[in-house]
Amino acid sequence: MKKGFSRLSEIFWYSDSEPNEVLISFCHLIALPASILMEFETKSFLLCFVAIAAGAFQFWAVLCNGTLKMRLLAVQIATLIGISTVINLYLNELLTGSRLGWIIIAVFAIWNTIRVTHQKLHL
Repeated sequence: MKKGFSRLSEIFWYSDSEPNEVLISFCHLIALPASILMEFETKSFLLCFVAIAAGAFQFWAVLCNGTLKMRLLAVQIATLIGISTVINLYLNELLTGSRLGWIIIAVFAIWNTIRVTHQKLHL
């Protein structure tokens, strides 16, 4: 059991977050604007625009730039978008069913921020 906790800690702190960063960039670039436009009665075009911009920036930061400085900024922005999305869904009473998946995306964005910050601090 102790080995399992040790391995979990190792995965949490040292595993590569870049695949998650790319996945979240696509979620914010494509899925979130589509969700906002299709599911919200009162559409937040500001959140839609910010999600597209943040997704594109994170995609660029991970795949084109690759520096920890840009990746850290991108994951921090993605975390803000993830939290904003969950709050927006909650306030619109839409945080039910499959939309609960946005909580998972927000949690992974927070996790990415922790991991990239940890990586930047220990290099």
